[in-house]
Parts: sequence; C-alpha cells; structure tokens
Amino acid sequence: MPRSAASGVHPKVQARIDKLKPGLVEFTQRFCRFATVNPPGNQYLECVRFLDKKLRALGLKTRILRVPPKVQAKLVPGLDAYPRYNLIARWDVGAKKTLHYTGHYDVVPPTSGWKTDPFAPRVRGDKLIGRGSVDMKACDAAAIFAVQALMECGVRPAWNIELSFTADEETGGYAGLGWVVKSKAIRPDAAVLLEGGSGEHIGYAHRGVLWLNLTVIGKAGHASNPRNGVNALEQACGLIRELQSLDAVYARRKSRFRAAPMARRPTLMLGGVSGGGGKVNTIPDRFSFSLDRRLLPEENVGRVKAEIMQAVKRAQKQDRDLKVKVEQLLYVAPGWTKQGAPILRAAKAAYRAVTGQPSRYRMTGGFTDMHWLTNDGKVPTVGYGCRGAGAHADFEWVSIASMVETCKVYAEIALRIKSKV
Repeated sequence: MPRSAASGVHPKVQARIDKLKPGLVEFTQRFCRFATVNPPGNQYLECVRFLDKKLRALGLKTRILRVPPKVQAKLVPGLDAYPRYNLIARWDVGAKKTLHYTGHYDVVPPTSGWKTDPFAPRVRGDKLIGRGSVDMKACDAAAIFAVQALMECGVRPAWNIELSFTADEETGGYAGLGWVVKSKAIRPDAAVLLEGGSGEHIGYAHRGVLWLNLTVIGKAGHASNPRNGVNALEQACGLIRELQSLDAVYARRKSRFRAAPMARRPTLMLGGVSGGGGKVNTIPDRFSFSLDRRLLPEENVGRVKAEIMQAVKRAQKQDRDLKVKVEQLLYVAPGWTKQGAPILRAAKAAYRAVTGQPSRYRMTGGFTDMHWLTNDGKVPTVGYGCRGAGAHADFEWVSIASMVETCKVYAEIALRIKSKV
C-alpha cells in the first residue's frame, strides 16, 4: 500500500510519471518549437496559449495576464509591438497554504554555431536538442507533468499547487515574474523556481548582475593624419586595462555561500556587445563596450558601481583626453533562501526519495528569477531543474532521463510539504 502524501514517497505517482515519459518528451518538443526569442519577445501569446490549453485540460484554473501597455512601456521601453504575457494556473485543494512552481518561457537568440534549426527540436539518444530545451522549457514541462501525475493518481497534496510561466527572465524579468510578484497576482507561502540547481545540487541562492555600457568619446579625423583626431578605440584600450585590473581585487573576495569556485567570487566580463567607428579611413570618434559584473549576495551594488567609476577615473588621470559616458543597462539583485527553510529541506528529501542519493545546497553563478520571490515577495524559494548543456550557446540540449527524474522530484516536493510548515 502506498504511503500517504503527507509522508512522502508515493510509488504510484512515480510509476505514473514513468508512463507519462513519451508525452512529456513530445510536449517539450512542441513547446520548444515556439521561437520565444527575447529580445524582442517573439511568439509570447502563441506560447502562453499553448501552455494554457494543456493546463486547462488537466482541470486547473488559469489566467493569462497581459502586462498593461503603459506599465510595459516603463519596464521594457521601445518594445510596445511585443506585448508581455504571463500565465498563472492553480489547483486549489482547499488548503490554507500554497506551493508555487514558476519558470520562464522566453529564450535567448540562437547563436551562430547551430548546424540545425534551433527551433526544430529533435531527439538524439538521451538528448532533446533545441534552443530553450534546458533553459528552461523542459523544466516547465516537467512541473506540468508532475501535477498531471498527482491528479491522475488521485493524490491531493497538503498545500494548494500554483504554477506560473512568465516572460522576460532573460532580460531581468521586470515584465515577467517581477511584475507578477509586485502586482500581487500571486501570494504563495513557498516556491520552487524551475531552474538554479540540478542533479545533486539544490539551488538556494544566485549571484546578482550589473550591466553597464561604456562609451568612449573621441574626435573624428582623416586616417592620413592620425594625430589630427582622438582615436576612441585606442583610448578604450587604456580604460579596459584599468577595468581588468579590478579582477585582482575580486579574486580576494569569497562568498560564504556554497558554490563552484568561480561563482564564489565576483567576476567581470567586458565586450559582450562592442563596436564603434564608421569608415576604415576615418579616426573613430566613438567606441562603446558592455560590462557584465556579477555580484555576490554579500556585496552592495552602490559600492560596486563606485568601484567601477574609480577605475574609470584612474584611466582618465592617465589619459587627460579620455571622455567616458557610462549607462546602466540592467541590475538584478542577488537572491537567496536561508538553509533552514522547510522548502529547502523538502527539496533535499525529495531528491533522496527519488534517487536514493544525498544532495548539496549550491549558489548558481548566473542570475535567475529567484530574487523576485525571495527579496520582493518574501517567499522562501528553492531552485531546481533538469540537467543538460549549451544554454545560451550552440547545440543546447536537455537529458531526457533528467526530465523524468526532475518531474519526479517536483511531484515529491509537493508530497513532502506539510500542513504545519
């Protein structure tokens, strides 16, 4: 006889998920065919309607929420032609508390090295290959099928189950989960972010990020007389060297959070977007480059920005003609949940129940939507998703075996959340 939902492992649910594997894979392939590229925000409504149809078929109550145009204009200016939509689904079991599962459906643009159509996903052995597969449509699908398995087995968790699928995480989530949380569209008691950890690593924190754009302003002139102008590119080289010197400072800072070695320290990456000049024989009067600075949970963004500006001033002392315009593109705060939180304990117990193996807490080096829940919503949150590779790169793929395992973990978390938590 299977154990009760309140006690944890439910063999019938686990067996049901195994039988749902073909449907899970097929659904994920269909999901990945939507080229929800952000920016600018393509096929958002079509994708949300696809998910809504599946969730309503399961018997969940759903809401498709469009971000009001005036609000969107402030959150993501210049993209009025691409409305932002967020989907919320709810399974109300009559409990006082609600467990929320959330993931984003937008994806980054395809990189140049794809040899096949990134939006024509295909299966090769254990790999489901396609843009957005591991980041993070397979994880979204696994959460939906976990709820399906629970419902089909007649198992009612101790808490209500709520799901959201949101826009724009890849550009900060301001019109996605950020808007959903701040508008009070959801008010859960605990949450599972469907990424931020995988395998034996249970996500409990993420680093923050600061994006800046630096534009060096020179003076145009004819290339036949290079001294007749001010070469913005050459000036930028001196500025870049000064900024790179900050790496020695960052190397001495270590976070108290558990993470991979590079994720336990601040990092700086320059030139993800860069360029300037207009003609081969014209001295470039502009050169701009982006700056990506990853913040530890212990760091203050004001101090981080001041540190960067001090480096700019040092470069200006060495080059009196150096003029620099600094523009902030994005800031995402670090997010974390205290290790003693019941949702983290439930996730660790769920992973052990499914795999028989222990797990470890880990901070992810990339930013996620967790901070909207932990910082703005005051919701304890765990991050967990499928294993794979190639996120934001060529040949993105997700492990099908991991999809099934993750689906089981999601279901098990719902079974292990107790009414007294």
